[in-house]
Amino acid sequence: MKTALLLTNAAETQRELEGLLGARVSFIPVAPPQEPFRAKFDALFATWLRLADMVILDGPALDANARWAIEALAEASDPTVPVIFRSTPQQRQSLLIPRQWHVLLTTEPLEQSTQTLQTYLELCDAKRKLEQPARPPVTLPVAPAPVDSYRYRDALKTLSGLFGQRLSERELVGEFLRLVRELLGVGKLALFTRQLDDGLFAGQTAVAGQQLAVAGSVGLAPTLVEHLRLTLDAGLGGWLSREVRILRRAEAPAEARIAREFELLGTDVAVPMFDNDQLLGVLTFSGKITGGAVANDELELVYQLLTQFAQALRNLRLGERLAAHQRLFGEVLANVHSGVVVVDDGERILAINDQARQLLELPAARALVGGDLDLIPGRVGDVVFEALRAGDRVLEREVMLPRVNRPLRVHVTRFVRSDTGHAVAVALLEDLTQFKLEQARARETQDKEFMMRLAFRLSHELKNSLAAIKSFAQLLPEMYNEKEFRDQFSGVVANEVNRVDVLVNNLMFFSHPLGLVHEDVVLTELLETCIKNVTAEFARKHLAVVIGVGEKAPEGPTLPVVQVKKNFGHKLARLEGDRLRLMQACEQLLRNALQSMPAGGRINITTSDAATGEPGATDLPAGGAVKIEILDTGEGIALEHLKRVTEPFFTTRNVGVGLGLTIVKKIVERHSGRLEVDSLLGRGTTVGMVLPVKSQPHPEDALLQQIAKLASVGADSGESNTTSRLTKSVGNESGERS
Repeated sequence: MKTALLLTNAAETQRELEGLLGARVSFIPVAPPQEPFRAKFDALFATWLRLADMVILDGPALDANARWAIEALAEASDPTVPVIFRSTPQQRQSLLIPRQWHVLLTTEPLEQSTQTLQTYLELCDAKRKLEQPARPPVTLPVAPAPVDSYRYRDALKTLSGLFGQRLSERELVGEFLRLVRELLGVGKLALFTRQLDDGLFAGQTAVAGQQLAVAGSVGLAPTLVEHLRLTLDAGLGGWLSREVRILRRAEAPAEARIAREFELLGTDVAVPMFDNDQLLGVLTFSGKITGGAVANDELELVYQLLTQFAQALRNLRLGERLAAHQRLFGEVLANVHSGVVVVDDGERILAINDQARQLLELPAARALVGGDLDLIPGRVGDVVFEALRAGDRVLEREVMLPRVNRPLRVHVTRFVRSDTGHAVAVALLEDLTQFKLEQARARETQDKEFMMRLAFRLSHELKNSLAAIKSFAQLLPEMYNEKEFRDQFSGVVANEVNRVDVLVNNLMFFSHPLGLVHEDVVLTELLETCIKNVTAEFARKHLAVVIGVGEKAPEGPTLPVVQVKKNFGHKLARLEGDRLRLMQACEQLLRNALQSMPAGGRINITTSDAATGEPGATDLPAGGAVKIEILDTGEGIALEHLKRVTEPFFTTRNVGVGLGLTIVKKIVERHSGRLEVDSLLGRGTTVGMVLPVKSQPHPEDALLQQIAKLASVGADSGESNTTSRLTKSVGNESGERS
């Protein structure tokens, strides 16, 4: 078996060459120097060439330093030693590669590379045999070499084989100590390692401690192994960290701590183990069991073995850390209540948990990872694709899976990976089925409570009105000839009938889904019309005089004077909505404001474009929204009553029946907007309406469509039932307006 010195830092290259050369070659992988100096490569080849039968240079790994490696190896190597240079096409053209070397192009097909390599190695073997001179056997006194290169070559093979096995850190340390003990023939060994954080061998060098503990030992007492520590401040650890060289006990400085540690360990030599210019460990061992001293060449090779061991230990810990992170990531995904799907900007699925697979009714997660985004149902995949392409950091949509009729909330967070610069989208899937059912139950309960309260209040109001009418009707035969009685009778009956009419109209408003007729509404014109209508209404009823800023109140009967100030600051001039319903809501708010100021005051009407930075405005609809605020200087609302002002039949005044704000709230919410009420008792009230500029879907739309469909079926069959009457009522209420 041949031994190949492989100059590379890429594990993929070693695996590729193992596939080409097969089991007949054992590799000694050595990382090339990163500094662009010829001297670095001279020192490297001086150490390792004597242990190898062939040399392989990995050109892509060497990159700009390839020239220094070629020059140093060309001068240091024996011409009979095979040299293989793995090269890119660009390197082959730009570099001066010796003619006797074999160039292995990275673009060559596998079969061609295998054949050319085999031929090259066979030719090198034949050439070496032919050029070997025939020497007569002579007997000359030869000094024994201090180093048996074959023994160390075998040691490197053994060490390289250990690195390829799946050993734990403890097992790897034990095997390494056994190997060193057999090589040197020593009795006692101890390997101390420095404890750093989890990122120690991943390029991060944050120190978790300044001490080195025994990672493995041979021939030492267990109590000593358990309690003895080396430190970087003094003693062996401090000296090796500062001096960066091997220390023999006989040459140690006169320092009590160093002498004491050598004495406790019963060893004679301490060899530092460095990686990335940082002391990671110390190997200390006694003299040979034969009584001889350890030669300098032997110590140098032990130092090189330690360097290789440090790299292997770093890779082992890095692999364990990555495996731990993968396990943690998998456990987190498995235990997240929501479904999780991770997709890169190439629309490839990076991860998916079982919850997502179950929600989307997909096959096993392993069959999905690495697959295309098309494997995900289209309505979910479209949201992920939109987030990746639009560049939105956070995107949230509610979708319905058509086949299983399951509502899902899809929340996508997009970020850019710091290591690659590629975008990644993380989609959280939440099943809304139970939430929708609970919402439906809550609405059903609220509707039942509302209808009960509505029936109770309606019966109470009707009873009061009928009692007054009945009393006057009983007195009508006796007092009909009295003009004062007839006038009073006429006024009372008219007022009570009007009161009953208002109650019946309100009852019809709440008795069926509210249909809307969406049209372009000019907001300024809408508000101006509402102000004009309410001003005329209060003037006709002699309740108040409404004037604009800078206007004077007319002379005449003394009435409360209310000044209206308009501040229209919205930029979105038009919005899509039901003009009549929006007028109904705005006029009701103006009436409430005027009624809250029996002695007069001011009303400020302000409009603006709703912003996401405002409280409660984090969920603005697509297309933006406009905010309308009506502020009065009236009586205000007590804090304990503020939360109930939109409840049906709740009122703090003797005027009306307490359905005004309830109707306003339903109109605003039917437009997918929201109503905001803020007040301070004795200072005034501010009521705001936030309305989307574009029409938004609403749950009642589907209900209206179902009713219309049933009515169409009933009309086709000639049936006249409750559904058709309800549909006709909804149509008259929403769309059939003159």
